[in-house]
Amino acid sequence: MLLDLAHRSLTLPTAPYHEHAVRDFVEAFARQLGLPPERDAAGNVIVKYRRGMTGTPLVFVAHMDHPGFVALGGRRAEFLGGVPKEWFPGARVKFGTVRTHVRRVASGWPKRKVVELANAVPCGELGMWDVPRCHVRAGKLHALAIDDVLSVAVILATLAEVKRRQLTTHVWGVFTRAEEVGFHGAIEIAKAGKIPRGAVIVSLEMSRARPWAKIGNGPVVRVGDRLTTFDAAGVYFLQEVARRSALPVQRCLMDGGACEATAFNGLGYRACGLCLPLGNYHNIGAKRQIRAEYVSLRDLVGLGKLTVAAAREWRNYPVIVASLRKTVERIRANLTRELKNI
Repeated sequence: MLLDLAHRSLTLPTAPYHEHAVRDFVEAFARQLGLPPERDAAGNVIVKYRRGMTGTPLVFVAHMDHPGFVALGGRRAEFLGGVPKEWFPGARVKFGTVRTHVRRVASGWPKRKVVELANAVPCGELGMWDVPRCHVRAGKLHALAIDDVLSVAVILATLAEVKRRQLTTHVWGVFTRAEEVGFHGAIEIAKAGKIPRGAVIVSLEMSRARPWAKIGNGPVVRVGDRLTTFDAAGVYFLQEVARRSALPVQRCLMDGGACEATAFNGLGYRACGLCLPLGNYHNIGAKRQIRAEYVSLRDLVGLGKLTVAAAREWRNYPVIVASLRKTVERIRANLTRELKNI
């Protein structure tokens, strides 16, 4: 199911503030599962599963946008997201059925990222890089908007599996908007208090591969991002779930960018993160060429197994987190010398 959801969702157009196609897909799938989706005032989507468990939820969060263009009328378009301007001249863009390319970058960058196109495009049309949308080759999944639409697919597949197994747990999927321009959707849902304060939030991301976090070595239990380190208990819970489930993972600081866990932590929540190492992050390829993003299929399958395992073990969260204290006490008990004040 996960790969099918990936193929279906990764063909959809999206950009910050223009996530409608992905959001419609999320809501339709949730209804099929019998989990009625909710929207907040900012247009974020919340899908809730609860069976046989009281207390606060484990919340998986992913954003529905990817860097993209919005036509301003004529041959002008605005780019929303983070890509160096050197990658734009000559790059191919598709607006609906209209294929064109960027002729030049307008002045005023980066306050407003306006480009001149080779062809006129109707005002308001959504545009994305003209690269192959979704295919599998040599054990890797390649697509335009893996960051972060693939995480959306992972959360939907997790909810479907939790519902199929009728697990005793309390899990939410939260799908946010406009992350690529400053965590806008995450900030709004946090400030509105739509997520209970006692929840543990797990930000799912596709994060730039690093020398210590390699594609193909498994999903990453993320200890932090470029701005912050994450909730220690949440990180320990995820790594313990992986260990007890015999799931190979990497445990790394992913400092190639910042993610929504930082926004939630900054606003008083307990947040941690999982991610896949991502190639061609934000479509930034070698030699100033726009390319499809890619991840390892094996990493993707591992991430899906880990999120389901975390959902299954959520009811045991206090016991699992408390096991760290037992580990420390065991270390102390095995010390052979007495420590005295000398």
